[in-house]
Amino acid sequence: MKVITVLFAVLLFAAASTSSANTSISTKNIPSKKSISATITAYTPDPRENGGPGTKSGTAIGTPIRSGIVAVSRDLLRSGWDYGNKVHIKGLGVFIIEDTMHQRYRRTIDVAVPDMASAQKIGKMTDIEVTLLEDGHGADG
Repeated sequence: MKVITVLFAVLLFAAASTSSANTSISTKNIPSKKSISATITAYTPDPRENGGPGTKSGTAIGTPIRSGIVAVSRDLLRSGWDYGNKVHIKGLGVFIIEDTMHQRYRRTIDVAVPDMASAQKIGKMTDIEVTLLEDGHGADG
């Protein structure tokens, strides 16, 4: 019986160490914490969209507004989503949460894009699947 218990423990340990060795981010094979259906819009670094002319545009955490980041509505932040988390937006890809939207928005994600033409291509998309990725916390991965 002890041999079977030891063998089981060794196999369990080997399986656990193999699964923890793979830390690369992929939109497939990563279990999600939470998937929601959300409205997706886009915004640019233009000061007219971020506090008005004469205002230095940046994110809620002080980083520059740039491609690859998103602003999320405050209800999502209250539900456990956080700055530095990675999200997968179906049809658009993986983004990092670095900004916050105005409090009037609910279940909405604003994708940062470089210019108005790119923002107009996204437009306003409704009922889009967004998944909060488990392995997406902060720059440390």
